[in-house]
Amino acid sequence: MKHILITGATRGIGRSCAELFADHGWRVTAVARSTDDLAELAAVIGADTIVADLSTEAGVALVPVADYDVVLLNAAAYSPGPLLGTEDDIFARLYPLNVLGNHRLARRLLPNLIARDAGHLVVIGSTGTDNWKDHMTAYVATKYALRGLFLGWRAELARTRVPCTLVAPGATLTSSWVGEAPPGNILLPETVAGEVFRVVAERIEGRVTLP
Repeated sequence: MKHILITGATRGIGRSCAELFADHGWRVTAVARSTDDLAELAAVIGADTIVADLSTEAGVALVPVADYDVVLLNAAAYSPGPLLGTEDDIFARLYPLNVLGNHRLARRLLPNLIARDAGHLVVIGSTGTDNWKDHMTAYVATKYALRGLFLGWRAELARTRVPCTLVAPGATLTSSWVGEAPPGNILLPETVAGEVFRVVAERIEGRVTLP
């Protein structure tokens, strides 16, 4: 049975990916901060669950090193707002999870994939890095940093048989939109999950966008 690790697995894109891969017979290891949400997910799809705050070193250390066929780095926090002119430093608040957590988790898990010369690293990015919106520059800056990490991971994995893919959707209808009016052309998380499944099934590398 193929095995996928999904971070941020209880909501939005992560939840849709967990359900889709489970439907196709994959073993799913789901990582999230909420014990209750993970218990509900496990009851629905039979996922293995790990309660961990990936914005901390201690949380990352709770994720076991294993022979994953796919590592899906999806966990991220969202908050609208600029880099300048507000008392709330949104970038500093989002950075520990959106950037540093992914960096630490990659350093923890990828050496085993490299040693096995097998597996697939998939990262959820954003087309916001191509089209910066004034009301979300702090968040997009963290996704731009993640895009830089992806480029580094891809370069370092190029000598292996471990593909590296950045799936970059446009605005997607998740719980992060609570309190905001979503655009009419917003993506559904199920659509993004379908694209993640496709890039895994076809072993597609590089950056894949969903406008």
